[in-house]
Amino acid sequence: MTSLQQNPDEAFVGKKLDSRTFEISQKTVTDYFAGLKVDGSLYSNLGSQNKPLTPSMVIIDAESIKGASFRNNFGNLWMRQEVDFYAPLPTDQKLEVRSKILDIYEWRNRTIVLQESDILDEKEYLLGSMRHHQSYLLDQNTGKVALRKPSEKEGIKKFEVPKGELLEPVSSEIDLEMCGIFFHGNKNYHTNKKASEELGFEEVVVGGKMTISYIGDMLDRTFGQRWYNGGKLDVKFTNIVWPGDKVTARGVIANEGNSADGQTEVRVWMEKEDGTVTIVGNAYLPEH
Repeated sequence: MTSLQQNPDEAFVGKKLDSRTFEISQKTVTDYFAGLKVDGSLYSNLGSQNKPLTPSMVIIDAESIKGASFRNNFGNLWMRQEVDFYAPLPTDQKLEVRSKILDIYEWRNRTIVLQESDILDEKEYLLGSMRHHQSYLLDQNTGKVALRKPSEKEGIKKFEVPKGELLEPVSSEIDLEMCGIFFHGNKNYHTNKKASEELGFEEVVVGGKMTISYIGDMLDRTFGQRWYNGGKLDVKFTNIVWPGDKVTARGVIANEGNSADGQTEVRVWMEKEDGTVTIVGNAYLPEH
């Protein structure tokens, strides 16, 4: 854990952020499907009582780095995400988000802020929890972010497709227009080149919220209610996705309820056309 001088407007270990209201509007869901260019009709079949399920990864919209970051956000990147699902999130209903900073630690030349967020409904029933690892280059605030080539990263060459039952993959060629729709027309380094250049990147950085949603879509379609009620996800972002990249979310059922608690483990990853892995991790589903 890194010891940093505390600034009330910046992240520090133990900091509790003000609780905030979160609501998933129909526009949020519409932008999700249109931005990703995935078919949303299946979610009508996944739901119950004639009400479609909300895509599981919309939960990440509840996160906010306000007060959980640093004034110097040059070159900041998402490193890892953990999500625990307890129940589907409703639309058009006010939910409460409670967040705190669990840790600040160093990884290579980056400082990582680990923020935990809980999402509760009006009856204070816990619907989901997230642990977000965001990285910062605190020793740099100008110039260009030095990015290692995928071929030079340790472990990438060793990646092999895990053995097991393959899930139906989800593929997409992401363009800048899709990014703009997915992020609701907001101008930031995930949608605007100038904003990206101000943070040290040469091109728009496709948002991790967008790429992880393809993995979520794959799991939603494959496992339905079982995923929404007790599923867990833990992934790392290993390489940046740029506009124009064609990516594919993939998964393999590594074990089908053979563990002591009966849960199913699914290895998940995302890769570009050239085989570069951009996300890798595991999903866990509760016993049938």
